[in-house]
Amino acid sequence: MIDALYISSTGLRSQQEQIDVISNNVANMQTPGFKRGRVNFAEVASSPMSGDAQLTAVSHGGGTRVASVSQEFASGAMQPTRGPLDLAIDGNGFFELEDANGNRFYTRSGRFHLDDQGYLAAVNGMRLSAGLQVPQGASDILVSASGELSALLEGSEERTVLGNIELALFTTTEGLESTGDNLYRAGPRSGGAVLAVAGEGGSGRLQQHYLEAANVDMIDEMTGLVLAQRAYQLNARVLQASDQVLETINNLRR
Repeated sequence: MIDALYISSTGLRSQQEQIDVISNNVANMQTPGFKRGRVNFAEVASSPMSGDAQLTAVSHGGGTRVASVSQEFASGAMQPTRGPLDLAIDGNGFFELEDANGNRFYTRSGRFHLDDQGYLAAVNGMRLSAGLQVPQGASDILVSASGELSALLEGSEERTVLGNIELALFTTTEGLESTGDNLYRAGPRSGGAVLAVAGEGGSGRLQQHYLEAANVDMIDEMTGLVLAQRAYQLNARVLQASDQVLETINNLRR
């Protein structure tokens, strides 16, 4: 009966984590490039029990635990926008960003702007690792499907190529580590990033004036939430029933 308390407590913790992940998915439905999280469960190692007569070793489950929380990198729908620097990736690539300390991060969110020095930067302020800069006074900024950045410079009638946006590819996206804020970094299983020209090597082509929507489906999330809540309630009832049985045993008198 003591085991039932511990087993039900593991179920409560696991389902609470499931509810938290689903809530985060729903909260980020409008976040461009967001990838839904998925909880992976594992059974707690079982312990042997001795039989009464034959002393046969019998295993019993020890509950469940959260093994990991991974992201599903299926592509989201392409949504048109009016932003000249809104970019969507139609493929498997990632934008590579660099912070002030030189650390590299990766994202599918293509909402960019020009910072105070004219560099292409994400909403969090990180710049594209390629260090693309648009001179002051430039107009009619265009990004081709292959990532070529061009613009009309002040006083010029011909377009000037300012650089190329390359996309990062990984051996497996399942090895990427989430750092929050819709960012990822390379992990031991993902391998290092390999930069490729957009449209080559499966990286995907770029679409200007588009953003990739989150790959979150409200119906799937609500179904998962209901199942997680019911599982939480069942584990809570097991905990309550075990407590009542223990109370009855404790109150027995000879």
